[in-house]
Amino acid sequence: MSAIGAIFSTDGVRADELKAMASSLGQVPHDQSDTWLFGKMGLAACTLHTNAESKELAQPAISDDGKVAAVFDGHLLNPDEIATDLEAKGVHLRTRSDVEIVLRAYEAWDERCADRFLGEYSLIVADGRKNRIFATRDHMGFLPLYYREEQGRVVMASDLRTIGLLSDAPLEPDHNYLAQVITKKWFMRDTTPWVGVKRLTRAHTFSYNGDRVSLSKYWVPPTDISIRYKTEKEYAEHYRQVLFDCVRRSSRCDAPVGVAVSGGLDSSSLYCVADRLEKDGRLQAPGFRGYSLAAEEGGNAFELPYARAVADHLGRELTEVPLFDPDIDWYTKDAAWHRGIPVASNGAMMLGMERQAVADGSRVMISGTGGDEWLQGNTLYYREFIAERDFAGYARAFGRNRQDFGWLSAIKGAFRQSAPEFIPDPIRRGIRKQLRKRRRRADPTMSWIAPELRRAIADAEEVYEADLPESAVHWSKHNIATSPFTDLSHSLMRRQRSAIGFEARHPMLSRAFMEFSLQTPSIIKSNGAVAKALHRTAMRGILPEVVLERRTKANFTNTKIDHQFAEYVRANAREQLAEICDFEAIKPLLEVDFNAPEGDYWAWEIWGLYASAAFLYQDNCVTEINPATGVQQDRN
Repeated sequence: MSAIGAIFSTDGVRADELKAMASSLGQVPHDQSDTWLFGKMGLAACTLHTNAESKELAQPAISDDGKVAAVFDGHLLNPDEIATDLEAKGVHLRTRSDVEIVLRAYEAWDERCADRFLGEYSLIVADGRKNRIFATRDHMGFLPLYYREEQGRVVMASDLRTIGLLSDAPLEPDHNYLAQVITKKWFMRDTTPWVGVKRLTRAHTFSYNGDRVSLSKYWVPPTDISIRYKTEKEYAEHYRQVLFDCVRRSSRCDAPVGVAVSGGLDSSSLYCVADRLEKDGRLQAPGFRGYSLAAEEGGNAFELPYARAVADHLGRELTEVPLFDPDIDWYTKDAAWHRGIPVASNGAMMLGMERQAVADGSRVMISGTGGDEWLQGNTLYYREFIAERDFAGYARAFGRNRQDFGWLSAIKGAFRQSAPEFIPDPIRRGIRKQLRKRRRRADPTMSWIAPELRRAIADAEEVYEADLPESAVHWSKHNIATSPFTDLSHSLMRRQRSAIGFEARHPMLSRAFMEFSLQTPSIIKSNGAVAKALHRTAMRGILPEVVLERRTKANFTNTKIDHQFAEYVRANAREQLAEICDFEAIKPLLEVDFNAPEGDYWAWEIWGLYASAAFLYQDNCVTEINPATGVQQDRN
């Protein structure tokens, strides 16, 4: 895990600029820091080692002729395969560090190298031979990478603080982005809270030579069904192989790793799989520990009985840590320090558990995030059956739903999913566009924001929709795999963890795991009233029965902090959000009782209003001296 950055300038890069960049990046825990300067470009890296191989070569990694260098944040899941391919081309690897492997891959395959990388990472290459900066991020955008272009100059870094510090002019808030935060309408893929500061879109490559930025998509979610078996048992065997391999690859570390164990199906499975891998000698870490959030007994977030059942099933100890539950000042100050928006409460509550893992000597935590997205299933299988003319499969699915839900519900579900498949594409496109307009008019959150922001959101939605496939089945898969909201959630959690020198890994969001789900029929994941059907079948005999048969989910809504967020908005929104929101329009929300079910429904909106108001407040108050230029950068 690293904090990385780069500067390209047609006027040349000064050593003091790189020193300032390294100093800013180095505000988070790291083991080693260095810079590299070559004419018009320079790199900086502050590296925290999370595996033995990363200690073999310092960053930035430099080519044999000294003209190309790379900095790398994160980890590869397939370093051995890439190394084998490189050696087959005659490339000599001095080490097995990820940063050398990606540097040599860039030299061997140029921009096409990006599609070969599997893992959670961001990469910047300064290429003195081609006089350009090249960068790329993983398929899900786990590790943020931001950049700002300014007249022959680009500053790129893994955090917003560093971008602001080294920008030639003060940063200005982006009201379009904040409108997304407030309304939960996430359609803009590359925007950030700051005007002109862009996020490198995930699954894309970036190139800049002093003239213009070039972006190219290197991965598209594969949505055609290409994995087929005759029996559920065969699907389960294949799925189990994929899951075990993804966990094994994610465990690569030279210290014991943590495994987050909520007691749900997904995280509990990873805990059990890690146990089996360790017993088989296939875990790529010297041990692991389980960690669980100890919510208040009797509350909606209390899952400890399930987590304890898994630990007892394995005969392992489980570390139980109370939810981190700070007052609102912590959220506001943390966001101000990072020069971003505050983290949501359901992310912040993990911090105590993550700090405990760090105290126990771990730098890596394996997370079950992704299971809900890729294991849940949906009723789009009716459309898949129609497209494939598999009417026997259609009938079986309908019969199962009739048995579980009754005739009326089964008929409604089948009709709702089937009827659109018989509408001609041009008519269907027109209907969808009209439905989007109708939803926007009826959505109360759209009435909160200024007219020009409503138009910006509407325009962004149309652009977003135009980039998705026509087919409802393929649309759904692309939407889940590429939703801009996940970029926000991943970057906020990465920010929180990097501040304590910690890295999360997500086997159920790896490309291999996602592509298995994308390329298998929807019907195997949802069996009538049983969600995650394939996962349950594959985990039988591995998970304890009490977890395997669980049908409930925890609710981590924090009513205490929601009330504080609402109070903050009451006190500050009229002033801070004056250019974005109609205060009178949002007043009804501020009267909501967040202890009631209605409060749970509006929890994200109250966070969005608070987050935007707090961001604008800190923007008005922040005063910094750019150490590279000596210029005061503030808005006072």
